[in-house]
Amino acid sequence: MRCYKNNFSTTLVEELALNKKDAELILDEESTELLLQAIPMSSGRHYMRLTLQSADAAEYELIDVYNQYNNSLIICRAGMEETTPAAWPAGTRILCAPTAQSFQPRQITHVNVRWQIDDRNTLIIDARNGSTQILLPAEDGDETAGYPVVFTHMRDGDEMLLELKGIDSADQLPDFANATLLKG
Repeated sequence: MRCYKNNFSTTLVEELALNKKDAELILDEESTELLLQAIPMSSGRHYMRLTLQSADAAEYELIDVYNQYNNSLIICRAGMEETTPAAWPAGTRILCAPTAQSFQPRQITHVNVRWQIDDRNTLIIDARNGSTQILLPAEDGDETAGYPVVFTHMRDGDEMLLELKGIDSADQLPDFANATLLKG
Protein backbone atom coordinates (compact mmCIF):
# COMPACT_ATOMS: atom_id res chain seq x y z
CA MET A 1 0.00 0.00 0.00
CA ARG A 2 1.29 3.42 -0.91
CA CYS A 3 1.79 5.82 2.01
CA TYR A 4 2.11 9.60 2.04
CA LYS A 5 3.56 12.28 4.32
CA ASN A 6 2.11 15.73 3.63
CA ASN A 7 4.62 18.52 2.92
CA PHE A 8 7.63 16.26 3.49
CA SER A 9 10.86 17.75 2.15
CA THR A 10 14.47 17.29 3.20
CA THR A 11 17.90 16.62 1.68
CA LEU A 12 20.06 13.54 1.34
CA VAL A 13 22.75 13.15 4.00
CA GLU A 14 24.68 10.62 1.90
CA GLU A 15 24.87 10.25 -1.87
CA LEU A 16 22.87 7.62 -3.75
CA ALA A 17 24.48 5.53 -6.48
CA LEU A 18 22.91 4.88 -9.88
CA ASN A 19 22.07 1.31 -8.82
CA LYS A 20 20.23 2.11 -5.59
CA LYS A 21 17.83 -0.84 -5.29
CA ASP A 22 18.04 -2.30 -1.76
CA ALA A 23 20.24 0.61 -0.63
CA GLU A 24 19.51 2.43 2.60
CA LEU A 25 18.16 5.96 2.21
CA ILE A 26 20.18 8.14 4.60
CA LEU A 27 18.38 11.27 5.77
CA ASP A 28 18.76 13.38 8.89
CA GLU A 29 17.47 11.73 12.08
CA GLU A 30 14.25 13.78 12.31
CA SER A 31 13.25 13.14 8.68
CA THR A 32 14.04 9.44 8.96
CA GLU A 33 11.85 9.18 12.08
CA LEU A 34 8.96 11.01 10.36
CA LEU A 35 9.00 8.53 7.47
CA LEU A 36 9.41 5.48 9.71
CA GLN A 37 6.29 6.59 11.59
CA ALA A 38 4.36 7.16 8.35
CA ILE A 39 5.22 3.84 6.66
CA PRO A 40 4.16 0.59 8.37
CA MET A 41 7.01 -1.89 8.78
CA SER A 42 7.15 -4.36 5.86
CA SER A 43 9.40 -5.76 3.14
CA GLY A 44 8.07 -3.39 0.49
CA ARG A 45 4.34 -4.11 0.74
CA HIS A 46 3.87 -0.68 2.35
CA TYR A 47 5.97 2.01 0.71
CA MET A 48 6.28 5.72 0.06
CA ARG A 49 7.09 7.21 -3.34
CA LEU A 50 9.65 9.99 -3.01
CA THR A 51 11.03 12.44 -5.55
CA LEU A 52 14.77 13.11 -5.82
CA GLN A 53 15.17 16.54 -7.41
CA SER A 54 18.13 18.54 -8.73
CA ALA A 55 18.72 22.07 -7.34
CA ASP A 56 17.18 23.69 -10.44
CA ALA A 57 14.30 21.13 -10.48
CA ALA A 58 15.17 20.27 -14.09
CA GLU A 59 16.01 16.65 -13.29
CA TYR A 60 14.24 14.25 -10.98
CA GLU A 61 13.78 10.58 -10.19
CA LEU A 62 10.98 8.79 -8.35
CA ILE A 63 11.90 6.07 -5.88
CA ASP A 64 9.91 3.84 -3.52
CA VAL A 65 11.13 3.27 0.04
CA TYR A 66 9.91 0.95 2.79
CA ASN A 67 10.34 0.73 6.56
CA GLN A 68 12.68 -2.13 7.45
CA TYR A 69 12.49 -3.20 11.12
CA ASN A 70 11.40 0.31 12.20
CA ASN A 71 14.99 1.51 12.02
CA SER A 72 15.91 2.10 8.36
CA LEU A 73 14.44 3.22 5.05
CA ILE A 74 15.28 0.87 2.19
CA ILE A 75 14.87 1.70 -1.51
CA CYS A 76 12.85 -1.09 -3.09
CA ARG A 77 12.29 0.48 -6.53
CA ALA A 78 14.01 3.26 -8.47
CA GLY A 79 13.24 5.03 -11.74
CA MET A 80 9.48 4.81 -11.14
CA GLU A 81 6.90 6.31 -13.48
CA GLU A 82 9.40 6.23 -16.35
CA THR A 83 11.90 8.56 -14.65
CA THR A 84 15.55 7.99 -15.44
CA PRO A 85 17.63 6.40 -12.66
CA ALA A 86 20.63 8.55 -11.75
CA ALA A 87 23.27 8.97 -9.08
CA TRP A 88 22.40 11.74 -6.60
CA PRO A 89 24.92 13.67 -4.43
CA ALA A 90 24.53 14.42 -0.74
CA GLY A 91 22.43 17.56 -0.36
CA THR A 92 19.96 16.56 -3.09
CA ARG A 93 16.40 17.62 -2.30
CA ILE A 94 13.99 14.73 -1.62
CA LEU A 95 10.26 15.20 -1.16
CA CYS A 96 6.96 13.37 -0.99
CA ALA A 97 4.65 14.90 -3.56
CA PRO A 98 1.71 13.55 -5.56
CA THR A 99 2.43 12.72 -9.19
CA ALA A 100 0.08 12.25 -12.13
CA GLN A 101 0.09 8.51 -11.48
CA SER A 102 -1.08 9.16 -7.90
CA PHE A 103 -4.46 10.10 -9.35
CA GLN A 104 -4.76 7.11 -11.67
CA PRO A 105 -6.24 3.70 -10.80
CA ARG A 106 -3.74 1.92 -8.54
CA GLN A 107 -3.58 -1.38 -10.36
CA ILE A 108 -3.31 -2.49 -13.93
CA THR A 109 -5.64 -5.44 -14.29
CA HIS A 110 -3.68 -8.69 -14.67
CA VAL A 111 -5.11 -11.32 -17.04
CA ASN A 112 -4.53 -14.91 -15.93
CA VAL A 113 -4.28 -17.50 -18.68
CA ARG A 114 -5.50 -21.02 -18.08
CA TRP A 115 -2.36 -22.77 -19.29
CA GLN A 116 -0.54 -21.57 -16.17
CA ILE A 117 -1.41 -24.57 -14.00
CA ASP A 118 0.70 -26.33 -11.44
CA ASP A 119 1.48 -30.03 -11.13
CA ARG A 120 -1.52 -30.56 -8.79
CA ASN A 121 -3.99 -29.59 -11.53
CA THR A 122 -5.00 -26.29 -9.98
CA LEU A 123 -5.24 -22.85 -11.51
CA ILE A 124 -2.98 -20.48 -9.59
CA ILE A 125 -3.98 -16.85 -9.02
CA ASP A 126 -0.88 -15.09 -7.67
CA ALA A 127 -1.68 -12.00 -5.54
CA ARG A 128 1.72 -10.52 -6.45
CA ASN A 129 0.15 -9.74 -9.85
CA GLY A 130 -2.20 -7.19 -8.24
CA SER A 131 -5.49 -6.99 -6.41
CA THR A 132 -7.58 -6.75 -9.59
CA GLN A 133 -7.31 -9.75 -11.90
CA ILE A 134 -9.24 -11.55 -14.64
CA LEU A 135 -9.59 -15.30 -15.24
CA LEU A 136 -10.37 -16.00 -18.87
CA PRO A 137 -13.02 -18.59 -19.76
CA ALA A 138 -12.18 -22.18 -20.58
CA GLU A 139 -12.42 -22.92 -24.27
CA ASP A 140 -14.37 -25.91 -25.58
CA GLY A 141 -12.50 -29.08 -24.69
CA ASP A 142 -10.18 -27.24 -22.28
CA GLU A 143 -9.19 -29.73 -19.59
CA THR A 144 -8.63 -26.91 -17.07
CA ALA A 145 -12.38 -26.06 -17.01
CA GLY A 146 -13.03 -28.07 -13.85
CA TYR A 147 -9.79 -27.33 -12.02
CA PRO A 148 -10.00 -25.65 -8.61
CA VAL A 149 -8.59 -22.14 -8.22
CA VAL A 150 -5.94 -21.47 -5.57
CA PHE A 151 -4.85 -17.99 -4.48
CA THR A 152 -1.19 -17.65 -3.53
CA HIS A 153 0.80 -14.92 -1.76
CA MET A 154 -2.21 -13.45 0.06
CA ARG A 155 -2.18 -12.54 3.74
CA ASP A 156 -5.01 -12.27 6.28
CA GLY A 157 -7.10 -9.23 5.44
CA ASP A 158 -5.95 -8.99 1.80
CA GLU A 159 -8.71 -8.64 -0.75
CA MET A 160 -8.77 -9.39 -4.45
CA LEU A 161 -11.34 -8.68 -7.12
CA LEU A 162 -11.24 -11.57 -9.59
CA GLU A 163 -13.41 -11.17 -12.66
CA LEU A 164 -14.41 -14.49 -14.21
CA LYS A 165 -15.02 -14.25 -17.94
CA GLY A 166 -17.47 -16.58 -19.70
CA ILE A 167 -19.47 -17.48 -16.58
CA ASP A 168 -23.24 -17.26 -17.01
CA SER A 169 -24.43 -18.84 -13.76
CA ALA A 170 -23.14 -19.73 -10.30
CA ASP A 171 -23.04 -23.46 -11.14
CA GLN A 172 -20.32 -22.71 -13.72
CA LEU A 173 -17.98 -21.27 -11.10
CA PRO A 174 -14.77 -23.15 -10.34
CA ASP A 175 -14.18 -24.32 -6.76
CA PHE A 176 -12.70 -21.60 -4.53
CA ALA A 177 -11.39 -21.77 -0.98
CA ASN A 178 -11.96 -18.78 1.32
CA ALA A 179 -13.72 -16.70 -1.35
CA THR A 180 -16.93 -14.68 -1.38
CA LEU A 181 -19.14 -14.38 -4.47
CA LEU A 182 -20.14 -10.79 -5.25
CA LYS A 183 -23.37 -10.66 -7.24
CA GLY A 184 -23.91 -7.77 -9.55
